[in-house]
Amino acid sequence: MKLKKSDKIALAIIGLIVIIMIAMYFTFYYYHTCEDMSCYVAHQKECSRTRFVNDAENTVWEYLIKGTTNGKCEINVKVLRVKTGDVSQKKLEGKEMTCYIPKGSKSLPEADIAMCNGKLKEQLQNMIIQKLHTYILENLGEIGQELQTAF
Repeated sequence: MKLKKSDKIALAIIGLIVIIMIAMYFTFYYYHTCEDMSCYVAHQKECSRTRFVNDAENTVWEYLIKGTTNGKCEINVKVLRVKTGDVSQKKLEGKEMTCYIPKGSKSLPEADIAMCNGKLKEQLQNMIIQKLHTYILENLGEIGQELQTAF
């Protein structure tokens, strides 16, 4: 059975559309999935699109390396689950932040939250401020004595 010229053109167009869709998938939607930290760090150094779930001791983190933005490696960081800690730490679950770290960096994105922005960063900063406030109130007498002796 011979194909007509119009059938050949239709098949060529369908083939081209399929190739374009596959290319778009790998360009915009595909992320390599790492199973361990060494795989993730290697991909982070190269800033290649990668997804990694880090089941750390106290928290389960999800890292999604999105690629290079303005010369920095863009990584979305999300807290999936807090395993231990008080109620205030449970508020971190589901929160995300976007970090822009130098290309070639081996340190985890949350190591320097000054390079990040988003709800997770805000919540982490609030927790730090609350802990400092509690510490100051609990040690007000000692802090006052140290200030008097300093001046």
